[in-house]
Amino acid sequence: MSRPEPLQPVYDFSSAPEPVSLLQGTADVNLGNDRASEAASLMLRFLPGPHLIFQASVKGTAELELPFLFETPDNLSLSFNGQEIEGFCGRWKANFETFDFDWVPQSEPVALCDMESKISVAAILHLFNFPDFRGGQHQATAAPAGCALLVLESEEWRISLQELPDGATREAWNRIKAEGGCFLTHVVKLERKDGKPFSGEDASEQCHLLNNFLSFIKGGKCAPVCGVGLDAAGATTWKTFASPYVGKPPYSWFTPFKASQAELLFPLFAKRWQQSEEWKDCLHSAIYWYVQANTSGGSPGIDAAIILAQSALERLAYHYLVVDRQMISGKGFDDLRASDRLRLLFSICGISNEITDATPDIRQVNDTFRKESRWVDSPHAITDIRNSLVHPVSKKKVHDCYVDAWRLSLWYLELSVLALCGYDDTYTSRLTAKCVTESEKVPWGKKA
Repeated sequence: MSRPEPLQPVYDFSSAPEPVSLLQGTADVNLGNDRASEAASLMLRFLPGPHLIFQASVKGTAELELPFLFETPDNLSLSFNGQEIEGFCGRWKANFETFDFDWVPQSEPVALCDMESKISVAAILHLFNFPDFRGGQHQATAAPAGCALLVLESEEWRISLQELPDGATREAWNRIKAEGGCFLTHVVKLERKDGKPFSGEDASEQCHLLNNFLSFIKGGKCAPVCGVGLDAAGATTWKTFASPYVGKPPYSWFTPFKASQAELLFPLFAKRWQQSEEWKDCLHSAIYWYVQANTSGGSPGIDAAIILAQSALERLAYHYLVVDRQMISGKGFDDLRASDRLRLLFSICGISNEITDATPDIRQVNDTFRKESRWVDSPHAITDIRNSLVHPVSKKKVHDCYVDAWRLSLWYLELSVLALCGYDDTYTSRLTAKCVTESEKVPWGKKA
């Protein structure tokens, strides 16, 4: 059976970190009561950090005077191809003849059309700095020759993540490791499993789900950007523009050389996400705090990360125990100590509450306490350490436990999301794994 042709990026991002032109058009520039129309470009700049800008140059005319040379005009507005772009003036320079400036959109993504009215059968998006994975379930049958492939399928949708052909993904990751920064690593294709057309708004909703899922996979903010809708003939129907996230490659539960983990989790995650608006909001909040807490030695610090991770855990505990399962009332939940809330969640999920050798600093410090003050288990330890950060009256000296408490809180958070989705396969334990390629069965699946 012949292999399919590899997916190709719509835009050439190979010149990064140099700016990349995404779209040429006409800018209508308004300066108070004056107006001018000039050619303009929508650009993706990568330095000092990725961001979209509209690059325009206005020439002075009898109708349009350029009196400002030393300060940014405060009455400037811009429309691109007839659509007003809410934003502000970034870098600029002016003389008595021209005004060259960057217009920074107020928010992203930028859609230059009515997404609801645009119909497509597929969409192509671009993914930056995503892990160099291997071991997908469809590698032997559906992957283009020489390209790693990840296929995420829900009840109605199929999303294909493919590495760049000709070794470009490996080259990108070599540059990421050597230089830092942001480079294209994968191409994403979104389509319905039944082949039926979908609106741009449908695509946006699926991308919102996908962004949260990939962020949980990666352990840091992650979203495919610069999407292009295609009709059955391959013609472009819509475009959206956004800048990618960039940061140090974080650690997560996902084993890059067992990409099947993501393929097994996705339909379970999508089912939970689509179960109700409350579940969607819960998972979105938990993953938002998770990627904030999964710091790689930057901001926030480990002390703040401990607080954020436990906020996410309590959010999951409240939704599952009170809203979803109705095992306890809202008042009953509020009356519980934080450690009891987490202990109940972890017990139901099949996650151990014991203090083990995987957190040696917590165990060692706990042994120095008097018997009546000792932590009875891990939920007690991490919530007490969190309390020592937010309540300075705490008398326990636990600063030696911060790294253990941070790692343990994130481990609980990753496993809680996996358990609440019904996942029952392998993962990389941040507590015990010696390297990112090492994986083990989730704890609730060991007895199966």
